[in-house]
Amino acid sequence: MSTVVILCDHAHPSGGLAKVAIASAVGLAGRGHRVHFFTAVPPIDPALLTDGIAVHCLEQADLKGNADRVQAALRGLWNREAARALESLLARCPANDTVIHVHGWAKALSPSVFPVCRKSGLPVFLTLHDYFPLCPNGAFFVFPEGINCPHRALSAGCLATDCDARALHHKWWRAARHAAGALAGGFTGGMALVTLSDRQRAVIAPHLPPGTMTLPIPNPVEVEDLGPAPVADNRHMLFVGRLSREKGAALLAEAAAGAGCPVRFVGDGDERETIRRLNPDAELSGWLPPDGVLEEVRRARALVVPSLWYETFGLAAYEALANGVPVIVSDNCAAAEAVLSGENGFLFRSGDAADLARCLKLFSHDAEVKRTGRNAYDRYWQAPFTLDRHLDRVEEVYRTALSGGLQRPARVRAP
Repeated sequence: MSTVVILCDHAHPSGGLAKVAIASAVGLAGRGHRVHFFTAVPPIDPALLTDGIAVHCLEQADLKGNADRVQAALRGLWNREAARALESLLARCPANDTVIHVHGWAKALSPSVFPVCRKSGLPVFLTLHDYFPLCPNGAFFVFPEGINCPHRALSAGCLATDCDARALHHKWWRAARHAAGALAGGFTGGMALVTLSDRQRAVIAPHLPPGTMTLPIPNPVEVEDLGPAPVADNRHMLFVGRLSREKGAALLAEAAAGAGCPVRFVGDGDERETIRRLNPDAELSGWLPPDGVLEEVRRARALVVPSLWYETFGLAAYEALANGVPVIVSDNCAAAEAVLSGENGFLFRSGDAADLARCLKLFSHDAEVKRTGRNAYDRYWQAPFTLDRHLDRVEEVYRTALSGGLQRPARVRAP
């Protein structure tokens, strides 16, 4: 039994990152570990209110939810209250039997938590649910142009690139936040980086200092084995996610129109009207609850992941495969490694609407859809990404760190 301090901006499942952090906390507590869940934003998920978990919530708003925009900007750059509270918590934890695991910091906790973690001298793990520790906008993506970004954080090329999804002044604020973290010792020094996919490791490799430790631990996929969906009886292709430029939803709308293929979009975002213009026949459902999304997946002929940005894992693709739904995936994103092209789906050239249309047409034959769907189901359940498998791997690296098998961060003075 060890002490695990988990850092996450939100105390409730506000997104995939928080869902993984909360599931991990609950699972580790269930295995007998003492878990401290250090967070900023309420409400607290009832799942965390259980034996073995102590929740430390700062009762703060996140960046978007703070009505005081000046306070939001300043606290987002450096959350002093978070740093003080975390330092106090870590001082009370047993020195030789505690690990720190950072899941989320960019929406509330701020870069202030990183020097506190290093100063503690405890083993620190940082899961890269996004790219914020290595890129000011968190995506290595130039949103206005719809292309991936090759620049190192805060380099001349980075600072000269208008890459933010909303406005240039947001880019400058994000650059200032990144600089604050860099001046305080950086985001990766003295930490083991938990990566979610081979693609993610390849993306971050040029941006890491020599000797940085990376540990592969895929996210858990919480999905029930319902047997393979009757995909050959289904007609439409499916997209699930935010309707935004980096997700490639408009690219799918264009390709589906060209292929004469019915398509349905589950989600919402600023590309909604673009999708309607490119494909007037496309169906848009808006956001749905989890059970509604599952129903849509099982009613689809195939799931399409047309992302233009790198992604980090590709949860939707794995959920589809687990249901025996074949996938069509951009070769640029992390979900591509889930695809054995021609067996459980197809890969297409990222950003290429004609190549995506070609892949859509490959699923025009019922026999092909049925074959790839069955392969998708069988291959996934041979080695499913269950929470138990995830926790086994997490406990393995924790034990290794506590026994001295991973390099511990040196104690450094706070800025």
